[in-house]
Amino acid sequence: MVRWLTIIWLWSIALLTSHLALAAQTEPVDTGKVHARLISSHDQIMPGESFHIALETVLDTHWHTYWKNPGDSGEPVHIRWDLPESLSAGELVWPLPMPIATGPLINYGFEGTPYFPIPFTLSKEARIGETLNITAQVYYLVCYDVCIPEQAELSFSLSVGESFEDTLSKALIDNALLDAPKAGTASGGIVHNAGDISMTLTGLPAGVDMADSYFFPFDAGYLLAGAPQDVTNAERGIKLTTKADYLWDDGAPAAIDGVVRYKQNGEFRGELISLKVGEEIAIGAVNGAASTQAAVAKGGLFAALIGALIGGLILNLMPCVFPIISMKALSIAKSGHGEVKTIRREAWFYTIGVIATFLGLTILLLTLKAAGAKIGWGFQLQSPILVGFLALLLFVIGLNLLGVFEIGGRLQNVGGGISQNGGARGAFFTGVLAVIVATPCTAPFMAGAVGYALTQPAAITLIIFLALAIGFALPFLLIAYMPGLLARLPKPGPWMVRFKEFLSFPMFGAAIWLVWVLAQQAGDIGLIIILTAMLLFALGVWMRKSPKGLTKGLAIVAILAAIALPISLRVSASAGQTSHDSAISTPWSGAAVQAALADDKIVFVDFTAAWCITCKVNERLVLSKPKVQARLSDDDVVFMVADWTNKNDEIAEELASHGRSGVPLYLVYHPDNKNVSPEILPQTLSQNIVLSALK
Repeated sequence: MVRWLTIIWLWSIALLTSHLALAAQTEPVDTGKVHARLISSHDQIMPGESFHIALETVLDTHWHTYWKNPGDSGEPVHIRWDLPESLSAGELVWPLPMPIATGPLINYGFEGTPYFPIPFTLSKEARIGETLNITAQVYYLVCYDVCIPEQAELSFSLSVGESFEDTLSKALIDNALLDAPKAGTASGGIVHNAGDISMTLTGLPAGVDMADSYFFPFDAGYLLAGAPQDVTNAERGIKLTTKADYLWDDGAPAAIDGVVRYKQNGEFRGELISLKVGEEIAIGAVNGAASTQAAVAKGGLFAALIGALIGGLILNLMPCVFPIISMKALSIAKSGHGEVKTIRREAWFYTIGVIATFLGLTILLLTLKAAGAKIGWGFQLQSPILVGFLALLLFVIGLNLLGVFEIGGRLQNVGGGISQNGGARGAFFTGVLAVIVATPCTAPFMAGAVGYALTQPAAITLIIFLALAIGFALPFLLIAYMPGLLARLPKPGPWMVRFKEFLSFPMFGAAIWLVWVLAQQAGDIGLIIILTAMLLFALGVWMRKSPKGLTKGLAIVAILAAIALPISLRVSASAGQTSHDSAISTPWSGAAVQAALADDKIVFVDFTAAWCITCKVNERLVLSKPKVQARLSDDDVVFMVADWTNKNDEIAEELASHGRSGVPLYLVYHPDNKNVSPEILPQTLSQNIVLSALK
């Protein structure tokens, strides 16, 4: 059993990162001061499908290229495509620029590694099996102390067939799209008076830092790029003042379009905005309630460590952990009257398993985030492959506990026998499995600590997650060092066999839950795949009992096929929202929230996921109750659901903006406080809490 569980565990971890293989792309071309290449979100495209190709430019230190409006001087990045007739390109999505000073001049451009995504659409008439040869002529002016025009020809091929995307390349492109300026709720006006420019902006996101705000106009000639832009905060927006450029003498358009830059969570963000010429918008102070993350930040690292430690302790009580924790309880009950040395050794191996898995998942999370992925805690259950493997693993453990199969006739523990030779390994893998299954749950005190941790340097993040792991493992470690409590445990006997068999049913229940989660992610096909895998494993176990060599060989084939089947699981394009009554809820978006507030509506937002047990408990016990449903259905309330069952960068970004990296999160916006941060409700809801927040 140890060997099988070890293989499944290692396969699960490996397959979690299996989609990091490179998508179709060109080799980097060194043009002098820039290494340029094209990357594609897909290796293979279906007819009629849309996808993205991005130009990646890695610039030498201090050198820069230019935005669509280069400012005082320069030339923008330009791409000329040579494409097959079946493929059409959209408009280049420009990254957020930065003002770059070159002596008295101010240019608008990019340093570091900017990405330039371009949307593409393949014709519905494209033939399956067709090869798409794509060539781009890339031109850019790269400057530092001198300016050098550089160019490259970049080519690669894509095939037409079943859609296949690549996690790493798509994550880089999705991150660039997410960070690129986009339309929001901001509006403003611009006034020219005797060479002075006054811009008033309102409707900007609540709680952002406007101290370094900057407006980048799309068209040159209206704002003097070399003049500073002075920022004044007011009650409901900001005011920017600068100098006019030459085009005002020839008249002005009705509006000047561009991008306004501000800081959010310490990073620069941008929003598309149109400034109405000749209008001055009434503005007034951006004030916002502190988010959960800010509240934790006030206490600093110490408060985050305490929150993580307490959150880890409470995590043992969450329903998603019960099947695994109960297995550890069985182990303690069996060995509680044995040698203290053995009991403590197993407790330490369980603790090591918990800590190693917590830190391993944290390192993987930090690595993926550094690569551009927008993910949060519990991210592994957004992978249908891993959900499928976990469902199969819990089903297998349930069969083993029920006595359908044994290894060597020994009473089995999760991860191995709890005999003298297998106890330490069994305890270690119990800790591993407990953490993997526990991460979808977010206990009280834990959310703020985790959100704070993921905004800190990697070393601080690891220290906080170490505290969370210690809190999670601490109860069993303490029990091992409390002889009086161990002496009161019931002595081993026949009752343990019945109790072991009983524990198979929580395992089957957890497997059913994961199968349901998988159905939300991978649709009917995913459901068929995982149920077939379970059938094959059960068949293989049954066939192993045959004395015939051929039948035993077929049993091994069936078991290996069962283990291999989850590899084929993919997120279904038809997978829909899994939570709540769609008759009263609407899908969440930032723009939808602002639109509802503009209509003087109260907005209740539920950030949830099918794999989040806490979310499901709140939905069942609170949000589905008649009084709450009636209030959510009222004309003055808009109920929105942000479903994070599958990976969604926009939801991940919104969670991070409120100091969270996982679900549940419940936000309430009030129309009379549009520019104030929303009220954040507790993770464990009650009817009174919800109804009071919706007054």
